[in-house]
Amino acid sequence: MGYKKLDEIMELLTDELDGFNKSIDRLERLARNTDNIKIVPDTTEIEGLIREHLNSEKTMNSKLHESVQDIGSLISKARLVPKIQLWIHYSIWIGSLIIIGYLALKVSQTGNMKDKAFAEGEQKVILDLKGYFDQNPGHYESYRKWIKEKNSVPNQK
Repeated sequence: MGYKKLDEIMELLTDELDGFNKSIDRLERLARNTDNIKIVPDTTEIEGLIREHLNSEKTMNSKLHESVQDIGSLISKARLVPKIQLWIHYSIWIGSLIIIGYLALKVSQTGNMKDKAFAEGEQKVILDLKGYFDQNPGHYESYRKWIKEKNSVPNQK
C-alpha cells in the first residue's frame, strides 16, 4: 500500500514536469518571436498633441496678456476723485486766492485812506471853526490868546 501511493505521487510529478517542460518550450518559442519583432517608436501623435496644446496655451496667454493690458489702461484712466469735484475744488482755491488778494490790497490802502480821511476831517473842522469864529469874533480873539499862552509855556512832562 505504501508503494501504491508512491506510484501515484510519481505519476503526478511526471505529469507536472511534462506540463512544465511544455510551458518552457512555449516560452522559448515566444521569446524567439519577440526577438524577431522590431518596434519602431512613432511619436508623431504625441508631438501633434503637444503642438496643439502649445498653440492653445499661446492663444490663452495672448488673451490673458490683452486682458492685463486692458485692465492696466483702465487703471491708468481711473481717478480717485471725479473730474467735477476737482474742478469745484480748483475753483474754490482760485476764488479764495482772489478774495485774499483783494483784501490784502484793501488793507494796504488803509494807510492812504486814514491820511485822506484825516485831511478831510481837518479841513472840515477848520471850515466849521472858521464859520463859528466868523459868527462870534470875540471867541476868536480869546482862542488866539489861548494858543499864544499854550505855545509860550514849555512842556512839563
